[in-house]
Amino acid sequence: MMISLHKAIYLLVSLFSFAFIQAQNKIPFGVVKAEDGYANVRIAKDDYRKIIDKLRKGDIFMYVKPAPGETEWIWIKYPEKPQTEKPFVRYETLDKEGMVNKDRIIFIDQLPQYTPSKSKNGRSLIFTDNTNQKIPTAQRSKVVIDIYPSNASYRKQEKDADGKILTIDKIKPWGISNEIPEGMTEVKSIRVQQPGRGSVFVREAVKNLFQPTLDFNNVGVTAIDNDNIFLYMINGSGESRYTTVWTIKEGKVINQIIYNNPE
Repeated sequence: MMISLHKAIYLLVSLFSFAFIQAQNKIPFGVVKAEDGYANVRIAKDDYRKIIDKLRKGDIFMYVKPAPGETEWIWIKYPEKPQTEKPFVRYETLDKEGMVNKDRIIFIDQLPQYTPSKSKNGRSLIFTDNTNQKIPTAQRSKVVIDIYPSNASYRKQEKDADGKILTIDKIKPWGISNEIPEGMTEVKSIRVQQPGRGSVFVREAVKNLFQPTLDFNNVGVTAIDNDNIFLYMINGSGESRYTTVWTIKEGKVINQIIYNNPE
């Protein structure tokens, strides 16, 4: 029995959606990887696709769904960049949306992965670029996450009428709700080590990130190349679980996307 054109299109879109979601294993974030350096953001209007924005190589977005009625396009959300350029920006909302061609992007956790390990004291997560075995070990790029017990209980807190912690030292906290649990940990610092480069993440990039994971299933470092590196973490638990992704450009952190995704 022949199926209708409408049903055939629906089936194709459904299969594409399933395949694309399967390719994205851990986090719903993608990045522009186009060789010519950009991806147009479009929105369906009447019978043509209108260009509404342009993302550059290395720009991060969140995957939402297959674009309605499309098989080669996906619907995304992404942050609005500040009008004046800043050394670092933390994005907590994704205000813009549209569709991009799937051939111009890749999921962050599908890029080449750095090899994870832990320090002897277990307080640092170390990620090493072992993709080129010809490079001496001491000269390979690394990203190091330092995790230590938190002193947040001694810092100034602001709460709402229900007791929820709104700010700690005037900054929104992540990974906690009404109480600071005993033995809580936090991200203390993140360091980038590259030949000819080296940097420590600015304080704003790690501020108030509580209950960071030690599970390598929930944290990773991937890269397009040495100039475009991405660090992602799924931290916290239950209603306080959150996901964050940092962009490391030419050895320095330039932005971070962070959002709450309860279990």
